[in-house]
Amino acid sequence: MRPFSLLLVLAFVGCGTPDPCEKDPALCLDSGSGPGTCSGVCAPAAPSGWFATSLLWVGTMGDTAPSCPEVMPIPYPGFVDTPPTVDCPACVCSPSSAACLLPNQLSANPGTCPGGGPGVQQFNARENWDGTCDTTTPVSSADSLTVTPPLGPKGSHCAPAVAGPISIQGPTPSLSCESPNHVAPGSCGDQSMICAFPKTDGFLTCIVDLSKKAVECPDGWPAKHVVWSNDYACGCTCGAPSGDTCSATVTVYKDGACSKPLGSVVVSSDKPKGCVEVTAGSAFGSKSSTPPVYTAGTCTPSPTQNRPQTFCCLP
Repeated sequence: MRPFSLLLVLAFVGCGTPDPCEKDPALCLDSGSGPGTCSGVCAPAAPSGWFATSLLWVGTMGDTAPSCPEVMPIPYPGFVDTPPTVDCPACVCSPSSAACLLPNQLSANPGTCPGGGPGVQQFNARENWDGTCDTTTPVSSADSLTVTPPLGPKGSHCAPAVAGPISIQGPTPSLSCESPNHVAPGSCGDQSMICAFPKTDGFLTCIVDLSKKAVECPDGWPAKHVVWSNDYACGCTCGAPSGDTCSATVTVYKDGACSKPLGSVVVSSDKPKGCVEVTAGSAFGSKSSTPPVYTAGTCTPSPTQNRPQTFCCLP
């Protein structure tokens, strides 16, 4: 989707003409005492939900689009008013990605696996454990160790993409031009107006509705065009991942320096608690863990064809 999050939302009270300052300079006084500083044209306002401003060229079949002007150099070629024929490529999803956190809930059991029951002692690691040697909550005697699964995957998702070029053909070519600076420098003396870029030969100055619904143009922006952008004609979404896991290997030691291992257990987020048996009556002095390992899953892709956007332009 076009990065309209960078656009400026304009929600002012309009003046009703494309350039009221030109017709009545008195309207463009700063607080009634001096001229405005707008370097472009003072334009009617746009209601909430409309975004300003873009330039739009509308051609005919076979025309070559002009270059975008320097003030709005980012081009978005497409087609306008008559729906084009769109052939979307395959929609694909990358392997999933996510973060994993080590388990820190460990239990020293007075009996063999699977553990639990009376006499269980907590052998938890410190909060936000990074897997290095931990001597928290030593235990004097135990026969087995149980470890909860890793925490995660957290934020698991797949990245969508379209695999190949988009084919889009239509009778009426268009070109919209944008810029990180969507309004001209300066301001209108009448603060209820906006300072738009001056009219550019061959282009319309427009505001854009992002709802992608059939909408009417607001007052002051009467020239309506429906635009299908080549770059955003086809979409792709990914469902929730399946089959992804987090795993780690936890080792218990009888000393407080993680140098005398008693046993290790592999734990995974798709399985219940892990358990390892040790020599009966062993003291648990410390524990360590390997870094968590994320195994990617897969997502179901869903191709989409994006709806067009409504451009409303100055006459």
